[in-house]
Amino acid sequence: MLIVTRRRLLLALAFVVCVAVGMGFVLGRRTEQGLKQPLAHESEEAAGKTVTDEPHEAKRVADDIDTKRVATPDPLRDQRAPDLIPADKAVPDEAVPDEALIDEPVAEMIAIVPKVKMPIFYVETKEPAVALTFDISWGQQQVLGVLQILREKNVKSTFFLSGPWAKRYPHLVQEISGAGHEIGSHGDAHVDLSRYSRDEVAENISTAHQDLLDSAGRVAPYFRPPNGDYDDVVVDTARSLGYETVIWAVDSLDWKNPGVDFMVDRVLGRTFAGAIVLMHASDSSQQIQDALPLIIDGLRDKGFRLVSLSELTRLGTPARRDPR
Repeated sequence: MLIVTRRRLLLALAFVVCVAVGMGFVLGRRTEQGLKQPLAHESEEAAGKTVTDEPHEAKRVADDIDTKRVATPDPLRDQRAPDLIPADKAVPDEAVPDEALIDEPVAEMIAIVPKVKMPIFYVETKEPAVALTFDISWGQQQVLGVLQILREKNVKSTFFLSGPWAKRYPHLVQEISGAGHEIGSHGDAHVDLSRYSRDEVAENISTAHQDLLDSAGRVAPYFRPPNGDYDDVVVDTARSLGYETVIWAVDSLDWKNPGVDFMVDRVLGRTFAGAIVLMHASDSSQQIQDALPLIIDGLRDKGFRLVSLSELTRLGTPARRDPR
């Protein structure tokens, strides 16, 4: 009896355990499904919100971005971009000889900076060098005396000659060139070119260029406009014809004949490393032969080396800020 009772008891316990396990499994699955169902509902709501609201939100963000673009200037975009040359029309540097810039070989070519409207006033350099330059547009009484002084002082300079003067005195042009000095252009008619059209400026420079070539055979790529008068048209036109416009940093005022001491003191007091000094060898400068030796000696005493304009540009960077 006892054995039967134990077996029945064991079977009953086993049955109870199985039922309990089965019930637990079923309840666990239902509970899990119940927990997942709200999450799925929330996901649908979230998805519904995304689908329904996202276009409006994106539009609002885009509108904000457009508003900021209008309200906030972009300095990089505001800068004027240089004109671009299509790749199929670009000409390689090596395909353009230096001679194409000026019809004949020139004494020296310098780097031409596109889109720069200002002329050259001096050269930024640490070298104690300066360039003495002489303009000539009329007369023949002073030039030979100036050349003699430069020869005795062993100075090489740059002479800016007007076309009509070179055409009238070719033998003096040959004297200047033969002495090893550099010849630049001082234009044709001695007028303020800023008052003229681009075509008239081009004709002035081109006419003088041909006259200088005929008399000197070579022309440095430097153009000093008559009276030092220039504007964007003058600078751009000269550059298109192969010339860089050159003004000066120090004016001796010799053309006013203010007195030898005044001229010497003015040049010595204002000259700095890289300066381009303006003087004249025209007959209007009646005191230049008396002042020039003192100016040369005074500059050398200050430690300056006197060179041509081309040599000076090789010692540094042409400066386009007017220091006067």
